[in-house]
Amino acid sequence: MIRDKRRYLTIMPSRPVFESERAAFEASFYSALLVQLGEAEYFKANPKIMKFIGTDGFILRVSLERYEKSIVAVTFIKSMGGKPIGFYTMKSSGTIKALQKRSAEKE
Repeated sequence: MIRDKRRYLTIMPSRPVFESERAAFEASFYSALLVQLGEAEYFKANPKIMKFIGTDGFILRVSLERYEKSIVAVTFIKSMGGKPIGFYTMKSSGTIKALQKRSAEKE
């Protein structure tokens, strides 16, 4: 069986995501990403929020073939739940461990 290749992205929203609102945030984020990518591309990208980084951001997993389109789609999300928001892709890597290591080195 061939395993899908993935890319991990550190995404920072323009407003904080508190722990009490994470479930609603995830659902809204996936819906907004679906609108931006379209059903076929969303299915191929297979996005998943892997880990929240405090209130400052999260790590998003997408397929390697669609990660560039996913970055563009995330950038075009301008509102969620009727509130304005912006997203910034800070870093990308092939593994979560390498992504976290690079973040630790920069601090």
